[in-house]
Amino acid sequence: MADAVWSEQGPQLLDGASVDGFVVAGCEPALGMASTAAPGRGAGRLVVVHASSGRSLTASGRAHAAVVHGPAGELPPVPDNVARWELARWPVGLAHDGPAPTLSEIGAGLVRLAHRDPQAGSEQALLRALAKAGAPESVAGPVVSGHLASARMTAAGQVAAGVTTAAAAASVGLGFSPWEEHVVQLWVDRRFVEHPGMSTLLQVWCSPRASAQLRRLGGYTLSGAGHEGNR
Repeated sequence: MADAVWSEQGPQLLDGASVDGFVVAGCEPALGMASTAAPGRGAGRLVVVHASSGRSLTASGRAHAAVVHGPAGELPPVPDNVARWELARWPVGLAHDGPAPTLSEIGAGLVRLAHRDPQAGSEQALLRALAKAGAPESVAGPVVSGHLASARMTAAGQVAAGVTTAAAAASVGLGFSPWEEHVVQLWVDRRFVEHPGMSTLLQVWCSPRASAQLRRLGGYTLSGAGHEGNR
């Protein structure tokens, strides 16, 4: 539920609004699951803002933490004021219903593709895959808000394929062709490492119940989940 509406005077709190909580920006779809398992009010509440990795990193000062993903060893430089924990590893690639379009077809703009904004880790994976295949970069199709949106648009037949994760593709019954495995990390401003919402997030994420549900989705490797400082 919304806590406020925006006006010319800034945010105007609604009746019954809660101004506590731990704000996390990122494109990990299962953050929504974690937020529903956390307290609904108070400092342990998780407030999830879905955004690409690049946009999440620019939210410094407006969010307590960001979720960042990319190939292991190739994540952006970690600022001195940031602590990080691994959440998962998952493959990034192409969701499709039926035969997958080729990278040559995608790069030449011959098929409509649901893809991401240029700052997204999955969009950068697409560009690397096109470069490796020697394909052009004239991608046609809508820029979507996240992995689930890409998979759902593909399942609805609005595009020929979508850039997403294996779990998002599986959640709507699509086939999946991987390009890269990405490590998914939670980057937290060190000022907020002791925030109650921070411990809530890791406790929920690493709980047997959440782990079982993520493994059931498929496409999640959780052996490093909750470990601090991995690259």
